[in-house]
Amino acid sequence: MSIKIDIDQFSEDKREHQDFVRKDEPSFVSVEPDIERIKQARENYEYENLVVIGNGGSITTFRAYLYAFLGETDVNVRLVTTMDPDYLNNLTDELESENTVVMPISKSGETVGVIESLMYFINRDYPVCAVTSENDGALKQIVETNDYGFIEHQNVGGRFSGLTETALAPALFAGIDVEEIREGGEEMYEKLSPKMQYNPALNVASALYDSEQDGFQEVFTPFYSTRLFGFYPLFIQLMHETVCKEGKGQTFYGDMGPECQHHTNQRLFGGKDNIMTMFIRTDAHEKTSISISENLSDISIRGKKLSQLDNQKLADSLKAEYQGVRDALDEEGIPNITITLTDVSHRTLGKLVAFLQYVGVYSAWLRNVEPFNQPDVEKSKEIGFNERF
Repeated sequence: MSIKIDIDQFSEDKREHQDFVRKDEPSFVSVEPDIERIKQARENYEYENLVVIGNGGSITTFRAYLYAFLGETDVNVRLVTTMDPDYLNNLTDELESENTVVMPISKSGETVGVIESLMYFINRDYPVCAVTSENDGALKQIVETNDYGFIEHQNVGGRFSGLTETALAPALFAGIDVEEIREGGEEMYEKLSPKMQYNPALNVASALYDSEQDGFQEVFTPFYSTRLFGFYPLFIQLMHETVCKEGKGQTFYGDMGPECQHHTNQRLFGGKDNIMTMFIRTDAHEKTSISISENLSDISIRGKKLSQLDNQKLADSLKAEYQGVRDALDEEGIPNITITLTDVSHRTLGKLVAFLQYVGVYSAWLRNVEPFNQPDVEKSKEIGFNERF
């Protein structure tokens, strides 16, 4: 099994939601990317640098893949999620147009911040390959006017598009094995279908729902893996935009573990009693051990000798930090969930994307809110757009 789930300090007799009224499969499950088309598009460019421009769902899943597989990318990748002129200026100072491809991503083609950042690169003669819909949006018109490369953004909402061209195109351009990612996602989609009686995503969603009913309005998500920390913005977006409507839904926030233990644990254990914890971690780490030289072996640390750490695996130390927090939560009777990946492969991360998407959808269905819109986001976008003119 690639993903292991542990749910602690929840009342099992309340978890009736596993049998909730069955729904049809979400439409995003049936959207299949044209990976061969992406490969053909990549052949049109020679580059050492890739600049990916996007906001929200247009970039969150790609960021997750990039963080996880940074060591295997064969180009230098930069993400642009802001029109901050200082950041853009630094990028163009660093990256020459002759060996760089700029990839703006926008389903509607009307995300003004993406267009603004793109114009910064266009005005400096950078080659462009866009990912956008077959519509009459501004980005598609720019592509057609300047004869830029184009990959179709299929009709699926950004935060649910992580197993389609939206995330797979920049990942493939970066040199990441997207076919394995997609196969893992498809496998998990089948397992998590509303047609399935046992459903781990529904199980997690129902635990989150029950904790909210018990007064746990906030969910702290520490990530005990640098490779998995890229999933943090994706998970936050999936839960907030999918679930938090009509006064319902929990607030999600997080940080890197164990660093977060040095600040947020005080809030968790000493502040208001309204936070549950959802750990995300892996057992797959580099097999690196601690080595204590003889001249340092007798030094004391909290009543122990440094020599006692000799040959201890750093992965075991990281797990001990996580386990300490989890055991303390159990002692206090605070609900907690642990998502553990047994490996950090392309296939497993494809499964993780599908899993998180379905956790968001089931969480919305349990609260009787529409999973696939984000009305208040659109309102703020419109206000921000009008402020420019």
